[in-house]
Amino acid sequence: MLEEARARMPHKGPMQLIKTITKMDEGSIHAEPTDHMNPDFPLRLDGMLYTSALVELGAQAAAAHASIHGVGGAHAGLVLAVSNVVLHTQEAPEAPLQVQAQRVAGMDQSARYTFQVSTRGEPLAEGELLLSMQERPE
Repeated sequence: MLEEARARMPHKGPMQLIKTITKMDEGSIHAEPTDHMNPDFPLRLDGMLYTSALVELGAQAAAAHASIHGVGGAHAGLVLAVSNVVLHTQEAPEAPLQVQAQRVAGMDQSARYTFQVSTRGEPLAEGELLLSMQERPE
């Protein structure tokens, strides 16, 4: 299921950042990203992982969920807007991350999600995303 969604995502190789889905239903997804503590993690800037970069994790989790559930029959997502972002700290800690996204609205070929990236139950970054879902040949 995740592998099919990953194959449809525009990001390839090390920029595919969702490693595991730990829980999912019709309205939400809980996932774990690839190892952000690795010095080669692609969102690091001069060795630092700023929480502003964690928005990408929320976007990829939301896109995976929308793709798996075929919002509007489409499977490839494009982020149209990011809003109401709250960063609870400047840097991501060297501890495992959890990502969750919840669909709050889904229309023809778009979907709105809220997301949160946390560690040990403490939020690091959260906000809202608007995705445009497009058909893409399998």
